[in-house]
Amino acid sequence: MDYIRWKDDYSVDIATIDDQHKELFRLINAFYSNIMNKSNKEAMWKVIEELETYVYSHFATEEALMLKANYPNYNSHKAEHESFKEKVIDFKKRYNEGRLLLSIEVTRFIKDWITVHIMQTDHQYKGKI
Repeated sequence: MDYIRWKDDYSVDIATIDDQHKELFRLINAFYSNIMNKSNKEAMWKVIEELETYVYSHFATEEALMLKANYPNYNSHKAEHESFKEKVIDFKKRYNEGRLLLSIEVTRFIKDWITVHIMQTDHQYKGKI
């Protein structure tokens, strides 16, 4: 069962970005599934690493498009990206050190961040980049 599902409302009308956002939904659902199934540390580590790789790749794509379009809110948008990257790196570090209990709370944080970020921040550039 999915924890979060893609809806057309999330679309920013840029196929590349929408496809990348759908991948993020897949990752958060995999993360949730691993928690619910009490997966082993290696399976959880793989999802966390995929999430880290994803954020760097996706944010670079999105930021490049914003720069190319001279998007006026680039700096504040990039700052949100940097904050999320730091959180993912912190999750990864703490999990590796055995100091992070992966739970529904972590999943909820990521879900809330992506839905708010996509629906509010990303939708600000819809039709502008």
